[in-house]
Amino acid sequence: MEVDKVLERLDFLIGSGNTVLSSCSLRERGIDVDAVGVFSLWRTSSLSFLNAFPPDYIYYREFEARCKDLSLEDVEHGMGVLQAARDDIEGGYLQKVETLVSAKVFNDFLEMAEHLLDNGYKDPAASLTGAVLEDGLRRICGNNDVTVKSDDNISSLNKKLADKRSVYNRLKQREIEVWNKLRDYADHGHFKQYTNDDVKNMLEGVRNFLDSQLG
Repeated sequence: MEVDKVLERLDFLIGSGNTVLSSCSLRERGIDVDAVGVFSLWRTSSLSFLNAFPPDYIYYREFEARCKDLSLEDVEHGMGVLQAARDDIEGGYLQKVETLVSAKVFNDFLEMAEHLLDNGYKDPAASLTGAVLEDGLRRICGNNDVTVKSDDNISSLNKKLADKRSVYNRLKQREIEVWNKLRDYADHGHFKQYTNDDVKNMLEGVRNFLDSQLG
């Protein structure tokens, strides 16, 4: 997710919040307006967006705790949280937002891979984990000013990060190559070349690796 798109989404949520504020104002002046549904939609959408940030960022918790009811005070608190998030992102005070969001997305996909593995589907689990690893390596390259080409794969990305930039050591580079080989086996139908335990170790390793680099 690009920063501009994140800011665009926040602008939309802030604009929607202004609509909710107007409804609250009318309601508190005794004018009958149907603001409950608008408030509920805005609150749910805002929480869903803010939940994409890692737990150590306070936006989600602050919004959830201080914007509970359809009242001017609560909505103003919620608007303040959204505006603070926007200001911090635009000002560059956070890590790259696409990294923060992608970390959650990666975890979601890895949970899917774990579910597949637990239910006896080791081959699609290995393929999915490999896809997450490749996308993660691309993002790590972006964070370290490493040029990425459209035809780069896990092996070439791994070499760029380890050999050219020393983002991680040779031991990790070799481990990633093992995961790459397992992913290739899965994608090319060589299913007898690896076991459930191999995929389990790969999944845990990829999760820990991406957590350390992108978490």
